[in-house]
Amino acid sequence: MDKYEKIMNLAKRRGFIYPSFEIYGGAAGLYSYGPLGTLLKENVKNLWRYFYVLNEGFIEIDTPTLTPF
Repeated sequence: MDKYEKIMNLAKRRGFIYPSFEIYGGAAGLYSYGPLGTLLKENVKNLWRYFYVLNEGFIEIDTPTLTPF
């Protein structure tokens, strides 16, 4: 088992992530955040915003994540 698999297994066991649509058979590579994963994601996002947006004077934009291409 490589490092990636070990980290993913730990994250699943500890409730950071869950395979998305698991009750429907799952979709490869898609994960939903659990309670701890949601907190971790928000902390990373806030740190990124602090260092790269607020300190550097940049502005944020929000765009769609799906494109027609």
